[in-house]
Amino acid sequence: MMYANSSDQDRSRIIQTLERAPFAALLGLKIESAAGGAATVRMPFDLRILNDGGPAAPIHGVAIAALADVAACAAVWSLAETTRTATISMTVNYTGFAVNSDLVAHARVKRRGKRIASLSVEVVDASDALIADALVAYKIA
Repeated sequence: MMYANSSDQDRSRIIQTLERAPFAALLGLKIESAAGGAATVRMPFDLRILNDGGPAAPIHGVAIAALADVAACAAVWSLAETTRTATISMTVNYTGFAVNSDLVAHARVKRRGKRIASLSVEVVDASDALIADALVAYKIA
């Protein structure tokens, strides 16, 4: 995991707990970076996250949405002022099929108020094709 400075390193244990959460671990999510209100999270390809249809079937939309949510959460927790979070809402637009590929989510805090943060997330496949984008609102403290 990459951090922008030592204050970001102080948050590393909190952010790493996101990877260890049972659902994130089930999906194999790996936080590659989280600093300054931005995060990158990878979901490795796995046959268990596919729709019906064998190895050539697309990755299930719920797995993609979970990847976007965890990336948004990591981005919010990368801010030094964050002490608590909860997802308020998430809108996911699926723009392409993800087949036989790792997926990477890039999340960024667009605006942070006293109690709510607004984030954007883009999910791309191994060829950098856009698979989904999401708008996420988090309750923060």
